[in-house]
Amino acid sequence: MGNEIQGEDICEKQEGWDASDVGKRIPKRVTSQGTYFNEMIVEVFCQMCGASFIGPTREAGGFLGGHECMHAWEISQIIGREDGLHE
Repeated sequence: MGNEIQGEDICEKQEGWDASDVGKRIPKRVTSQGTYFNEMIVEVFCQMCGASFIGPTREAGGFLGGHECMHAWEISQIIGREDGLHE
């Protein structure tokens, strides 16, 4: 697969990541959606509400996208939009 990772850069956990795992890579992670190789563990947070997430990059993107969508809906409700869209 190319760029092999080794030593302290590796995280063997498949769940339950914490701050000590941030910056490490998971050599192989199998999910129902597919198999991920050398995936980085990251920490991200929602700038709107401050909720945070530690885990693989794929799920971090989903966390951020989900929060963006949810907060856009909340704002649309505040400004009175009925269709769920936002401006």
